[in-house]
Amino acid sequence: MTRSRQLWPYGLAIGVLVSLAGAAALWWTFLRAADTDFPEPAPLPLLQAARRGPAMTLYGANGAQLTKVAAQGKKTNVPVTDPLIKVTENLYVDFKPDGTAFPGSGRKLKFPKDSIIRQSKLDACFPAAIVATVSPVTGPAAGGTQVTVKGTDFTPGSTVTFGSTAATGITVVDETTIRCTTPAKAAGAVDVAVTTDAGAVTKTGAFTYA
Repeated sequence: MTRSRQLWPYGLAIGVLVSLAGAAALWWTFLRAADTDFPEPAPLPLLQAARRGPAMTLYGANGAQLTKVAAQGKKTNVPVTDPLIKVTENLYVDFKPDGTAFPGSGRKLKFPKDSIIRQSKLDACFPAAIVATVSPVTGPAAGGTQVTVKGTDFTPGSTVTFGSTAATGITVVDETTIRCTTPAKAAGAVDVAVTTDAGAVTKTGAFTYA
């Protein structure tokens, strides 16, 4: 115990000397750094090139080295059938809160503004209508026949024509039913066309004027 008490001043002195040596070394490092010329950062184009990797040389099937211009002759363009498009405003679809009302009075966000989608996704919102039946199938040339058109994918505001002449009193009951009144036409069979938000669809010779 007495010997330990005698040695502790030596340990303290050694610790102080080690601390002083470390401080001196750190100070010397700072002085050296101030006098050292460090290389300038690489220009941005060089950094970008480094990220891309080393340059390469392209060769044709016959072994000939190709320039960028010559390489363009070794390709064919592939048509883009379903391009990406950017939506420029919020687009909504309707829904029926009660499950029955037509058209739906509710609105749901379908495509947010600035979203990037395929053209096919937008087109899918407009399925082509189908005219299945026209009843009755005949009526007087003077017109005035009450007709019910059955089909699919009718939209609010759909229109109906008989041989290119617009029907009157059109009521779109729902997605599958339209009621209207025939216009006057010359005797004979005519096409019945329904135009929805997706475009026009025709049932050939669907109504005959007598």
